[in-house]
Amino acid sequence: MVRTTSADSAGRGTERASLDGRVQRRERSRTAVVDAILDLLIAGETRPTAQQVSDRSGVSMRTIFRLFDDMTSLHQAAIERQAERVLALMVPLPDTGPLPLRVEAVVASRAKVFESISPVRRAAVRLAATSPTIATELGRAAALFRAQAADALRPELDAAPGALDAVDLVTSWEAWERLRTVQGLTVAQAGEVVRRTLTALLS
Repeated sequence: MVRTTSADSAGRGTERASLDGRVQRRERSRTAVVDAILDLLIAGETRPTAQQVSDRSGVSMRTIFRLFDDMTSLHQAAIERQAERVLALMVPLPDTGPLPLRVEAVVASRAKVFESISPVRRAAVRLAATSPTIATELGRAAALFRAQAADALRPELDAAPGALDAVDLVTSWEAWERLRTVQGLTVAQAGEVVRRTLTALLS
């Protein structure tokens, strides 16, 4: 039988502590890098470079590319983190009560969420064509938005078969992006367009 001495136990404890410390440092660095690229996108940098991410996060370029294979994998990690942020913004909406109040709740929720996510969403759309992971995340988000609108407006949708596709279109990020960037509307003006269109569809 091999006896374990106190020195052996102490040595193993030190090794475990050292390993745990390295894992924690790695995770902190990874989080800092992902947060940095999201912050850069939100600040208006449409194509952040590795150097910008390094400067923002305080993590060296060498470490960044030990944590991520390339910028594409970093973008994928950032979009996955963004999906978590979107879920946190998706507050429950009323599914009973007068239609105008429920429509207003849908519009207010969309305005808040879309204004928050648009800078990162634009980058995700650009990258989705070459990243199945990002494309999947965008699909999940779209399904989530569709289900939220369907739940809030269920009584009217049950009475108007086929209207859900129209509601989904009107309340989509793509529609909001067009109203805000192509048509140049303010948040209030874009919200009014969505409000009027939903009311016309469902009244």
